[in-house]
Amino acid sequence: MLLGVYWYYGFPEGLYHFDYFTFRRGLGGHADGPASLTVTVHAAAPARLLEQVRAVAARYPEAWLFAQAHDQVLRLTLDDYSLSDYVFHVAGELEAVLRQEQVTPTTTPLPTDTPLLRLTQPPDTPPYRYGGILQAVSSSPGNHNAQTSLLRLDCHLPLAHQSAFFQDLDLLSQQFELDVLYYFDRQLGEHVNLMVFFGNGRQGVGGSSLRHTDSAAVTTAVQQALTTHGGQPEHLGTFPKHYPRRGPYVIRMVDADFVL
Repeated sequence: MLLGVYWYYGFPEGLYHFDYFTFRRGLGGHADGPASLTVTVHAAAPARLLEQVRAVAARYPEAWLFAQAHDQVLRLTLDDYSLSDYVFHVAGELEAVLRQEQVTPTTTPLPTDTPLLRLTQPPDTPPYRYGGILQAVSSSPGNHNAQTSLLRLDCHLPLAHQSAFFQDLDLLSQQFELDVLYYFDRQLGEHVNLMVFFGNGRQGVGGSSLRHTDSAAVTTAVQQALTTHGGQPEHLGTFPKHYPRRGPYVIRMVDADFVL
């Protein structure tokens, strides 16, 4: 799974600007639709334009890029349920091609039977599996409309083991290339309730490769650390009295303005 900063409900205002592509927010809930960047243009040399678009796709294969072409009209779509910086960088590269070809935006509809061309095939990555001690969670939109995808652990353990437990979590975060690790706590006598978050920062800035996380492997490692330090999943006591609200306490952090 891809952990880190992404956009779904809003455009990254102040970070990117496009002359051709338009942003469509994702549709949550029962509607369930991805967010997208889309452009439809009229090109004097559509075959040449599509060839250059394919060249961009070959350089950046980790974004979902689709095209539809009919006569001199070409529609390009980048979409996903989490648009990372990588996707917006690809859109910028495509805009450079569009400007070079001096295309004209158009509202001309494509025939309904226009084939959909898949120009990229992002590699398969380990999916998130529900039911373990780590929950996949997302933050509400924050700075620049950004959200953050994280793994969350709710647990309790003996207070005397808290420091050593987080030393182990820091080490395994390094092992799994997780740049974000922070927590909230609530002490109950000789035990402590913890709410721990694992993640990354902005992904694919400048077209750098995306870092996917094997959440099942992380879950196994975290479970072993928790067991070693006498901990158990879930919190002790009652909600909201004993809910871990003190914090956040940061152990590892990048892009704090987006993550916290």
